[in-house]
Amino acid sequence: MAKPLLHVADYPRTTFGARHLPIVVALAEGFFAHDGLLEPARLARFAVDVDGAISTASKTLRFGLLAMLDIIEWTPLFVLGKASTFTSLSLEDRARYLTRLERSRLVSLALIFVAWKTLLTMLYFEDELELLGYPGPERVRYLSVVQDGHDD
Repeated sequence: MAKPLLHVADYPRTTFGARHLPIVVALAEGFFAHDGLLEPARLARFAVDVDGAISTASKTLRFGLLAMLDIIEWTPLFVLGKASTFTSLSLEDRARYLTRLERSRLVSLALIFVAWKTLLTMLYFEDELELLGYPGPERVRYLSVVQDGHDD
């Protein structure tokens, strides 16, 4: 008699709560909206992609990244002197805030900036690689170099 197949329901793990997604959207806009505003739909999809990327990390790392988002959200009062949350700032003020975080003498604030900018930059430009000349899934030349051990 054959054993019955077990049905395992896989579910997508998420890390962000409803309050974190707008912070990630505002961060992405602050980092990448140099030539004008980005499409809101693209930013919403991007925030979900970021959630998926960090949701596979360890519990400690996820906790740290969420804590950093909370710090980013609530420190404009101390960094810019404005009684506002990060998500309520204008795009210009968000860019100034991020610049000040980057140049902060408080190492912990600078590290928060670096951690989130690194993560968001890697994920944001993953979609832009074709514009940079990366062939995408069709990497035949690159695969042949790896397999043969030399370049043509």
